Amino acid sequence: MGLGLLLTMLLGGALDPDLLRPADAIPGQVPAAAVILSEPPDARRLRADFETPPRVLLVFTQDWPGPIGRIAEQVLASGSGLSLLADVASSPAAYAGFVNELTSRSGGRLEVHTDRVDTPWVRDWGPLQLRRDEQSLASLWLDPDHPSDGREHDDAAPRWLATHHRVELTALPWALDGGAFISDGGGLCVLSLEYLELRGITPGGDPVGGAALGQLLGQLGCRATALVPTLLAEHTKHVDMIAQFVGPSRLMIASIEDELGGRSEDALRLAAAELGIRRAASALGRSLEIIEVPTPPSEAGRNPRTHVNGLRLADRYLMPSYPELSQALQRRARAAVQRAVGEIPVVTIDVSEMITAGGAIHCAALGLFSP
Repeated sequence: MGLGLLLTMLLGGALDPDLLRPADAIPGQVPAAAVILSEPPDARRLRADFETPPRVLLVFTQDWPGPIGRIAEQVLASGSGLSLLADVASSPAAYAGFVNELTSRSGGRLEVHTDRVDTPWVRDWGPLQLRRDEQSLASLWLDPDHPSDGREHDDAAPRWLATHHRVELTALPWALDGGAFISDGGGLCVLSLEYLELRGITPGGDPVGGAALGQLLGQLGCRATALVPTLLAEHTKHVDMIAQFVGPSRLMIASIEDELGGRSEDALRLAAAELGIRRAASALGRSLEIIEVPTPPSEAGRNPRTHVNGLRLADRYLMPSYPELSQALQRRARAAVQRAVGEIPVVTIDVSEMITAGGAIHCAALGLFSP
């Protein structure tokens, strides 16, 4: 069963087949991207990563306190507020010591929670944050319905966070990780084909039933969604590992530098993803400036290194770095990210400990928007 037929079946009457537009592809090499158009129930829009958060949420973990500490210091230095909690595996003494080190430099902007979560990857369980409309500052948080998997602390966190920040929290009947999507803040969204497969949407079956996917896209405020291939070895299949919107019409995307002159399968997958995103923007009458960020080829048994999984703050951009990589490659990557974010300075954070666990800065830091 082809992707077009599958998605038409999944969306039922909610989708005019003419609106499922295959994006340009590289025949015989990688999966073809596709574009789905959907109608949100109101003027809501999924927030963009370039929106500057007044507060950032981080989770302390003893697995890699160094990178979390470096991110926390940069957040506080930028003038943003910092909300901090710990995972259940970290000792109270280690957490208290970490908090004490930050408190003296916080300027009263550090908020410490006693509640615990199961995983430090905050975007795996954190609320999905939307604007009520493109002009409004009013926030709407969505709480994905994750299956019962022994992560009760993670499941409870969005509710108490919403209560604490006095934000409306609405249930979303879908198990969705926050890092799975990226958005331009104006209705253009991106999701990987492989993430759909992880969620059970595969050729030969209809496990989600009916119009569930179309309803999901609408609930997120997505008007055009590019379904794109991603890196083979990246196990989360989250799009934030390969691309990020850095402005309303500007995107940075990983670009593999390989010995085949950009013809390896991963390089072709990213090229197909870029074409698919351009096609989705075109469906909304927009054009994108896309800046390619040099990225090393994936290596067997290692999670791909990403330079685009960063965090935008008011006066700086935090970019993942890896001392193991060549200095020349890192300089090129930083220069590309600097072009992408414009005048604000790029600050590199060594996330070597984090990437071995499957993520980087954006995966572990969530900007909080409340009324």
